[in-house]
Amino acid sequence: MYAATTHRGAVRAVGSRAPAATPRARLRATLLRRWREAQRCAALNIPTGTVKRGRA
Repeated sequence: MYAATTHRGAVRAVGSRAPAATPRARLRATLLRRWREAQRCAALNIPTGTVKRGRA
């Protein structure tokens, strides 16, 4: 394994088990997270944005 720079200059590990997320996958993950949060807020009858996600 070795570190490589992308065209934006960000360093990422090459040869690691998890590939770098594509912009489409990142967008999909964000939308799913927002949707889950909205469902949870609706179930708890509280405004969206007040429930903490899994990450602190």
